[in-house]
Amino acid sequence: MSAPYKTRPSLQSRQMVPLVKTAAAFSGSQLNPLVLMSDPIRTPDLLALAAHMPPRSALIYRHFGAPGLETRLRRVTASRGVQFLIGNDPQLAAACGADGVHFTRSTPGTTLQQWRWIKPDWIISAAGTKVELDTRPVETLDALFLSPVFASNSPSAGTAIGVDALRVLTRLYACPIFALGGINSDNAATLIGSGIAGIAAIDGFATALRTQNMNAPIHAKPDGFVTVTKQEDDDLITFTADVMGETATGELTLRRVSDDVWNADHTGVPKAIGGRGVGKALVRAMVEDARLHGYRVIPGCPFVAKLFERKPDWAKGVAA
Repeated sequence: MSAPYKTRPSLQSRQMVPLVKTAAAFSGSQLNPLVLMSDPIRTPDLLALAAHMPPRSALIYRHFGAPGLETRLRRVTASRGVQFLIGNDPQLAAACGADGVHFTRSTPGTTLQQWRWIKPDWIISAAGTKVELDTRPVETLDALFLSPVFASNSPSAGTAIGVDALRVLTRLYACPIFALGGINSDNAATLIGSGIAGIAAIDGFATALRTQNMNAPIHAKPDGFVTVTKQEDDDLITFTADVMGETATGELTLRRVSDDVWNADHTGVPKAIGGRGVGKALVRAMVEDARLHGYRVIPGCPFVAKLFERKPDWAKGVAA
């Protein structure tokens, strides 16, 4: 089925800017200060969200016993410079090359210490206890998540901590504290000055990302307006470029080599729409799609190979 290709937006939506600006005020942890907590149930469009995450952010993937996206998520986050942690599964984190692991509040302190010793270069975080102060050796952590800070829709959230109590807790714990629960673009700024090292959210972060223009058409040169669509049929992916006011269309095809490797074997632009950046728009759409879905590309077509040479930032994390 053909559909308008989704381009990466500019992170200037009214919902996203407050979260990004608030996160810029925090520091003091190896973990980036803006964190998206995810799971396949609450964030079914996780690959799309990962492909639009801003700099200095991190993604914690809690697969809840149904892994499968981790390899593609690792590729997408790596291509954007976003940190990637696996929830409560060190073996899976090691297997997919994640930046670290996020443990549950029921994880024993000995386990936290063990993985700090085994993987000293990992980012290791954990959910904090809800009622009493955490007696585990949390000083070994890069981040301890306290929640819920604000009222949350999560069934397991419980009573909100509040900003005043959070400010006290940040002085009691000997590790970086991250605030989680009910955080959104309206209340995030109230956490500045509380002593925390970052903020994390599930619905708030995901909602802010979804408000961005994820369906904006691709613009080529000023004299041409190009819209790229994608159609996938088993072992063939076809990107088609339409130019406003023209009947001729450009085309780029990918043929499957393996599960996550595709060969860009052909790029064609008719003379009627030549010189308007159509070929470049097709390759750019392919690169965005590869990052979005976590596959790699063999530049079998000479035009694609040439663009990858001229634009190494396009080839990074995409070229096989």
